[in-house]
Amino acid sequence: MAYLKKLGKFLLITFISIIIFGLILNTFYYFDIINNNVYNIMKLVIVLGSLFINAFFLGKNSSKYGLVEGLKLGGIFLIIMFIIKLLMNSSFDIRTIIYSFIILLTTSVGAVIGINRNETK
Repeated sequence: MAYLKKLGKFLLITFISIIIFGLILNTFYYFDIINNNVYNIMKLVIVLGSLFINAFFLGKNSSKYGLVEGLKLGGIFLIIMFIIKLLMNSSFDIRTIIYSFIILLTTSVGAVIGINRNETK
């Protein structure tokens, strides 16, 4: 139960940070401070950056198996995002699959780096 609380805490922090930085980005886009290309790139950077940082801290708080911890975080995030996508009647295409693999890779690398950083101390 304590493990699920820890994982849930990191997922909640991830979603909150994505929402906050997304609102800031959307405000800049709405007032034409940034153009469409920068907006699209920053959407990706916000999601991947937030997942990487939270996977890093999850790996740092874990005792072993950083790769598995990162895959769990990324997998649960993707399941939640797929449920939201299904509720919104969005279509799945090759870009969604590639984006999913990038998310899993990002969270895995973040957790592995975090657990390696934890072992050096």
